[in-house]
Parts: sequence; C-alpha cells; structure tokens
Amino acid sequence: MEKGTSFRAVLTAIGYPWNSPVEARRPQGQRASAFSSAPLSRRAGIVCCRPVKMPAMATSTSRGERLLPLIAAERAVRGLLLLAAGVYLLAHTGSNFGSIANHLARAIELDPRRPFVRHLIARLTALRQHQIGVFGAGALAYGALELVEGVGLWLRKRWAEWLTIIATSLLVPLELYELVRRATTLKTVGLTVNILIVLYLLRVVRAKGRRR
Repeated sequence: MEKGTSFRAVLTAIGYPWNSPVEARRPQGQRASAFSSAPLSRRAGIVCCRPVKMPAMATSTSRGERLLPLIAAERAVRGLLLLAAGVYLLAHTGSNFGSIANHLARAIELDPRRPFVRHLIARLTALRQHQIGVFGAGALAYGALELVEGVGLWLRKRWAEWLTIIATSLLVPLELYELVRRATTLKTVGLTVNILIVLYLLRVVRAKGRRR
C-alpha cells in the first residue's frame, strides 16, 4: 500500500493523470506506454521556453550611433582643456604672456625669430589685463558648453545631439571666414571635422525621429 501511494504521488507531481476516469479503465500496460510516450519535458516536469530574439532595430541603432562615443570624448577633452586654460588666464591676468611664450618657445627649441612665432609673441605681449580676463571668461564658458555636450552625447541624450548641432553650426561661418582670410592646414582640418560632425548628428537625429 505504501509503495502504491508513493508511486501515485510521484505521478501526480509530474502531472500524469493516473486518477482520471479514462486512465483508470486502461490496463496497466497501456498506462505505462502512455506515460513513456509522453514528451520528455512533460515527464520531467520541465517547462521549455522559446529563445527570445532581440529586435533587429537595436542592432541597427547601435551601428548607426557607434561614432557618438568618439565625438563625446573629443568634446569632453576639449572642454576640460578650455576650462583649464580659462582658469589659468583668470588667475594670471597681470602676467606678460609674450614673455611666457618666448621662454616656452626657447624651451621646446623653437626659434623666436621665425615669422609665426614672432607674430604670436607680439600679439600676446600686446594683450591688456582686461583682454586677458575676457579671454579667460570666454574659455570657461565655451569649455563648460563643450563638456556638457560631451557628457550628453556619451549618455545618448537627444538634447545633447541638438545642442552640438546648433553650437557647431554657429561656429562654421566663423571658421570659414578665418580659413578664407588665411588658410592653414589646421584650420582646414578643424572646419572639415566640424562639418562632418554636424552632418553625422543630423542623420542620427533623423533616424531616431523615424523610429518614433
């Protein structure tokens, strides 16, 4: 009696209908065959789950936005450098930056008599105290803007994408004017990079708008 009771308890635990009227009228051999022909997952009491497929949109989104971390890092680095420069300028408004540039040029073995170095030293020497303060405040403001853009882009915020598009687009005419007035390789590279960043972020923003 105890063996039969325990066997029934086992059948009940695995979901086998041993006590249904149909099963009760079956011969014992047929009951065993019915139990053995049941699916393995049912006999073992295991619930099988279908594998969940990730949407294809997530993959395409990550591929389309894979350059955002690079732009965010570039903006954050520029922001930190500008903040450091602004703090230094505001803390040394009474310094002679022409003399500092002259000593720095000699330290890195640049000839101060070269036209570019001489022109730079002359411009820095002519700076007045209030001008240095204005440049320092501007560097702090622009550095803070760049840092906010970098953090927002790193977090994939939509407002940061629009902020970067607007701020960078406003600088393009000024950079183009400087390039036309006096073209240099550095100005050309900077202008090209900023235009590419604006076009890329516009594509990202439009792609997000279509998905919504």
